[in-house]
Amino acid sequence: MPIVLLAILAFAIPVDARYRCKNMEGNDVDWYVAIKLPANIDERNGRSFAYFDSTQTGWVFSKQPINSTDSAIGATVNQLYNSDNGTTFKIAYNDDCPGKQVDSGRGHSKGVAVFNIESGFWLVHSVPNFPPPGKYDYPETGSKFAQSFVCLSLDANSLEDISQYMRYSQVTPFITNLPKNFETLAPHLVDVVNKKSLGRSDTRFTTSHDIETVGHKRVKFFAKHKKFGRDLWHDFIALYLRTPMAVETWRNGAAVNVGTQCDLNNVYDITSVKVANKEFASSKDHSKWGVSMKESVPAVCIGDVNRQQSQFKRGGGAVCIEDAKLWRTFRGSVNSYLDCGEVQERKTSPKEKGKKFKGKKSGKGNKNGTMTIRKAKEILRRAKLGKRRWQGTFKKNQFKKTKKELNRLQE
Repeated sequence: MPIVLLAILAFAIPVDARYRCKNMEGNDVDWYVAIKLPANIDERNGRSFAYFDSTQTGWVFSKQPINSTDSAIGATVNQLYNSDNGTTFKIAYNDDCPGKQVDSGRGHSKGVAVFNIESGFWLVHSVPNFPPPGKYDYPETGSKFAQSFVCLSLDANSLEDISQYMRYSQVTPFITNLPKNFETLAPHLVDVVNKKSLGRSDTRFTTSHDIETVGHKRVKFFAKHKKFGRDLWHDFIALYLRTPMAVETWRNGAAVNVGTQCDLNNVYDITSVKVANKEFASSKDHSKWGVSMKESVPAVCIGDVNRQQSQFKRGGGAVCIEDAKLWRTFRGSVNSYLDCGEVQERKTSPKEKGKKFKGKKSGKGNKNGTMTIRKAKEILRRAKLGKRRWQGTFKKNQFKKTKKELNRLQE
């Protein structure tokens, strides 16, 4: 009998549990992204979600609701509660923590990470009050609006880079466990757990790193500190990737929206989204994601920062994956966006989605892509910001030409 009991215990207690992103069958998966539907178009009242991973060519709706531990998101996050504290680093961070007041002085960041000394997962999401501190569930407050998720299965040697993302973003942890051996592996995790960010002598307020999933998918993340003082999407990500982007973030409430910005790398506000056969307006969406408008840069970025002026003074970031199938899926989900001068409905075929959009003539006869007063002012404003990377591509003759064109338009 004692031998049988020991054998049972050996199977019941995982000696070295492996933490990974979980797919819709509960199996390990290299990475996935998901969009939860808003309640107004969902028979589950905002608990259904569309899922995409590296094995797919388009959206697939989960058979399980998001509050179930049998769903991909539920099975992934549930590992947070079933991990061994003695051997596992874990963190859940959220600027809108369950049961606490929002700390608007810290980053607008939300995520979960669980790692043993070899590997683990990192989930970046947009849901306030998630996950709960005791056991897995999905908050009722997160049901009304659409939400976004990206999960990466990573080697533990990525933790130091991830800790820099969290440090620059000024995350607010509410669940933490940091064994001593992780302090050696990723020293800045100590700062993250203790809510320490950059020092007064630091002069660089953005960071970006390439990391690799366990399946060898190269991913880039971007993070900004509140002292950066500008928009994450337009002034950092699109600028770095050198591509126009369509971006979907929260644009409700009293905060001033940044709006579509048109210059060397245009960033367009998405106005409606279509996930598979489900269509909804941006006003019903709390997710934060962006997609390149060029197929030559097939980037999809999912993060936690809105395109509102109040967010200039808050930290946050995004994870960007370059993948042709994922790009086509998200590019096809841009149902309409606010172009330079007017809203253009997406009516292009899948083959044309990576090409430059040919817009209709506006009331004053300016074609999409030609100079307008708004566009000229924005280009001149960017030129005067003093950003070395941007100035390197903006020649003096371009500046003079743009200024001359602005004067002509204002006559």
